Amino acid sequence: MTGWITRWIIFLKGLDVANWEHFTEDELRCDGTGECKMDEAFMEALVRLRKDYNNTMVISSGYRDRSYNTVIGGSTNSAHMYGKAVDVVVSGHEAYRLLRLALVHGFKGIGVSQRGPHLKRFLHLDMMEDSDRSPRPWIWSYK
Repeated sequence: MTGWITRWIIFLKGLDVANWEHFTEDELRCDGTGECKMDEAFMEALVRLRKDYNNTMVISSGYRDRSYNTVIGGSTNSAHMYGKAVDVVVSGHEAYRLLRLALVHGFKGIGVSQRGPHLKRFLHLDMMEDSDRSPRPWIWSYK
């Protein structure tokens, strides 16, 4: 059964709709609104990446409501607002390993933040489509 059919059946039965292996709905919720509107295809790719990575992936940011994204100064066309991005707390060699695997798994937007304390370092991973506002593939670093 395809992912969206399974999730629709779970929704109709009134059960918890987040059934992503290795990830919880709570860690992917918007910090401002509590909503979790992650894109199913993105989550399926993230689960495949996690399995291949074979290590914990701590998510510091998942879905973001447009108003919350504005409050925190996020990009005006942030992939987080479409449920197609996560920020993963990772540093050093593990960040490099995760970045390489993300490319193999088809992640098209990769932001690298590897300065400062290790617990604040992260990789942004997204699957936005190529557009004038969000060219893909694209790898960038944060200041």
